[in-house]
Amino acid sequence: MLRQALERRIGSLSNIEFVTIMAMTTEDIKFNRIRFKKCTSLNYILDIAERSALVLKRCA
Repeated sequence: MLRQALERRIGSLSNIEFVTIMAMTTEDIKFNRIRFKKCTSLNYILDIAERSALVLKRCA
């Protein structure tokens, strides 16, 4: 479900790209959301994942 929603926003992803993007997203949420006791909606998760994908593609 999450992968399909993300692919609708940014296009198709390989398995490695998806795993890397999700790892980046998880770390961002742990550091910036959970630490400050904020809830994270699905739309916000997709926004973070989309930004992570852009960073990944720029650095690759």
